[in-house]
Amino acid sequence: MNQPPLLLRPQELDLVRAILRAHVPTHTVWAFGSRAGGQPKLHSDLDLAIIGTAPLPLGTLAKLRDAFDEADLPWRVDLVDWAQASAAFRQIIARNRVVVQEANEEKDVESGGVGGATTSSAR
Repeated sequence: MNQPPLLLRPQELDLVRAILRAHVPTHTVWAFGSRAGGQPKLHSDLDLAIIGTAPLPLGTLAKLRDAFDEADLPWRVDLVDWAQASAAFRQIIARNRVVVQEANEEKDVESGGVGGATTSSAR
């Protein structure tokens, strides 16, 4: 399946992926909205859906939000927990998604698989 382009500069995408790998390595993450193949304005936010069957632990979500708030990005990142999104919203997200990160089941966060991060995975 051809997916639309993710409208970010390479260094911005690298930073987004590094933050995701540090906090949610075992989750697939999709971008959606104007930066996912739409027509973003200069400071349009980046919408990310964290895909999973169980809700993300609140601590994980808070640390992820904090990491994006502190990151050197010229726009805001909005996070959606797929497991808590309505069916209607999931359809909107899935319609024009761009895969930002594939789930990496091999990285066991509790054993330090991502550089000593202490976030536990939602299994």
